[in-house]
Amino acid sequence: MNKLRGGKNKSGLTARCTASRGSRHKNLSRGTPNIGVRGQVTIFIILAIVIVGGVIAYFTLRDSFGTSVPQNMRPVYDYYLSCVEDITAEGISLLGEQGGYIETPEFVPGSQYMPFSSQLDFLGQPVPYWMYVSGNNILREQVPTKSGMEEELEKYIAERLVDCDFSDFSLQGYTVFIEEGSIMDVSINNLDVDVSFANGLTILFDGQSTVVGNHDISVKSKLGKFFDLAMDVYNFEKENAFLEAYALDVMRLYAPVTGVEITCAPKLFVDEQIQNDLVEGLMANVPALKLGGSYYDLASQENDYFVTDIGRNIDENVNFIYSSDWPTRIEIFGDRVVEPVGLQEGLGIMGFCYVPYKLVYDIDFPVLIQFYDNAELFQFPIAVVISKNQAREALPSVYGESLESEVCEFRNQNVDIRTYDSELNPIEARIRFKCLNSRCEIGDTEIEGGAAVLAAEVPSCVNGFILASADGFADEQYQISTNAEDFADIVLDRKYNVSLDLGKEVEMALLSFDSEDYSQTVLYPDMTSVELIDGSYNISVYVYKNSSLKFPKIDDTRCVDVPQEGLGGLFGAQEEKCFDVNLPETEVSFAVVGGGKNQDYFTEGQLRDSEELNIRIPLFETPKSLDGLRTNYDKVEDEIIYLEFE
Repeated sequence: MNKLRGGKNKSGLTARCTASRGSRHKNLSRGTPNIGVRGQVTIFIILAIVIVGGVIAYFTLRDSFGTSVPQNMRPVYDYYLSCVEDITAEGISLLGEQGGYIETPEFVPGSQYMPFSSQLDFLGQPVPYWMYVSGNNILREQVPTKSGMEEELEKYIAERLVDCDFSDFSLQGYTVFIEEGSIMDVSINNLDVDVSFANGLTILFDGQSTVVGNHDISVKSKLGKFFDLAMDVYNFEKENAFLEAYALDVMRLYAPVTGVEITCAPKLFVDEQIQNDLVEGLMANVPALKLGGSYYDLASQENDYFVTDIGRNIDENVNFIYSSDWPTRIEIFGDRVVEPVGLQEGLGIMGFCYVPYKLVYDIDFPVLIQFYDNAELFQFPIAVVISKNQAREALPSVYGESLESEVCEFRNQNVDIRTYDSELNPIEARIRFKCLNSRCEIGDTEIEGGAAVLAAEVPSCVNGFILASADGFADEQYQISTNAEDFADIVLDRKYNVSLDLGKEVEMALLSFDSEDYSQTVLYPDMTSVELIDGSYNISVYVYKNSSLKFPKIDDTRCVDVPQEGLGGLFGAQEEKCFDVNLPETEVSFAVVGGGKNQDYFTEGQLRDSEELNIRIPLFETPKSLDGLRTNYDKVEDEIIYLEFE
């Protein structure tokens, strides 16, 4: 015990924190004005939204054919990738700073008895505990998984793609559209984070256009490595309670526990003094802790006491931090005033007095563990628990990465799954199971004895879904309550590729085929075919043509009635507010010159036996004014298109 940091060492808390993350609040240049006015400007708002939406939809799908980025548009695309890299880096930083979470779990407050909440306030930033003691004295865990971190990062990036600011390029004559919504795939590796995402980026410049729909970036980061190291330390602590062992040593050195003093005077123990001594001991010794590895040099052999071997060589910097400002519970049991033995009648023959004492402690405090280098940080807090002078009981080690979710862990129901096509021929398919928000990999059906079968163990779930997917077929989901059903026959619809013929007069068109569970969008003429399955479809077509129409410049003052502030507004009182509207002249690059809608049912026989779908589309006059453009959009809603299979 003489190896501990002794005495009343009041060394300050050494901590490392990263720079605060910046927020990104930028406007996306979409080539049309953002008109937020009322009254007469309403028509321009509607037209702008419809036109921009149509143009974005038109160009979004062009990347399916591998459109390359021309050299004169490359700076725009390079900026976009750089912007996404910055967003990704921000998300990575958040994950590191907040213990593997971007959106922290729901806050659970502590209690007077147990001051821990579910989050540690570290320099004003909430960091979720991986293990903590709840307000009702229950040891709880909230450990992230790598897959959960990837999903959170995917959501973080997807929500911020529109924050990329192309205004500087707009001043140079570029027009940029970004498709809303995207498919993200994030992979957290040891030394980098790979991001693949699909959303249409359309660039128009000097009469040229290009669309890139699929993007890949890689950001250098040790997030994956730091997380793996953190999991190793956490699971070692769960199994071995090494932090509790050091805390017990501090308790025995800095606080009276049990002993005897030779004195004839009563022994007095002051709670506040004992608590202060324990806190000082923790602050002096917790930062001295190290893990077996190569990231430090010991000043002396005695300091080897502070090194813990977790079975892995640690080659990254590690900090153990405790602060007296953090919630700490120190409760003391035993007599505060102990009378000496030897003064009592009949004991004078002893010739001396002594004071025996025994104090029992409950000590609960947080330790923040940081893995870091010059650029990155990953940190997580855990609660150290001493109960009645004993470390908490060791908990079984469970590696979060090996679990898909808590639901997927308990596969206690047997289900026989068979997959077929519409003619009841066996089809081998990938099988997953969905219960609430959890998805579990189950396996694959395999053809045996004329059937594609999988005998699987799945979680018990009411109104869950079996998800089946196979190449050449539309994905299918089968609702099942596995607590009451033990088999599932799933029929997958085959997809058929059908060529499209829109006639010679159609230069550009956007077609949508929407059914209840399946939909396809086609950009013509870049795409000249569509994959369809048996079903009822709502079909809509918009035909486009180059245009030189312009939204006129607007410099005006608009006034509207708004609810009054204060109590009057609650009772319907209104007041007039006026604001200036200043919008530059804007050119409309494409205009609707035809289109229509229809509803039809396509049978599997039609799709299988036909080579081409002919679509006859009503065409309109090329609009020469904004009123004409509005009229054409109205016509599309009323006109009927005609479909015929050949």
